Amino acid sequence: MKLSKKQTNYLCKGRVGRLATFDSADSLHLVPIVYACLGNKIYFVVDRKKKQTGRTLKRVRNISENGKATLLVDNYSEDWKKLSYLMIYCRATIIGPEDNYREKRLAAKKLKEKYYQYEKDDYFPEKIDKAVFVRLEPQRAIFWQNLRHSVG
Repeated sequence: MKLSKKQTNYLCKGRVGRLATFDSADSLHLVPIVYACLGNKIYFVVDRKKKQTGRTLKRVRNISENGKATLLVDNYSEDWKKLSYLMIYCRATIIGPEDNYREKRLAAKKLKEKYYQYEKDDYFPEKIDKAVFVRLEPQRAIFWQNLRHSVG
């Protein structure tokens, strides 16, 4: 599914998303992520921010188990005329160590362009070829904005 131009613009301007995944017992796991758009695909990387050690991240395990994820990007404002969200149901794919270096390199470039912290604060994985990325491919999208009080 290809996102509309309006949906794509909204998604690409967003700074943080909430990623929902489910494990094999249908237990929801919800985490904030930073992401970048590349064509009609969305990418995030398992970066070097502090995480629990000793295990693969729950979101990565869940995606490995069922290949599904939902990404929510929203805008909250005290001015409720500006409320909006985009919810994207996705097919999710792990791009693991040694997988698809070219795709990972392009995704890394987009992520670093969008988030200066990856370079400035040394959060990005040292070796792209060893890093774990996730590709999200939209299957269905719901876009909502509060039009109730809009002018016109």
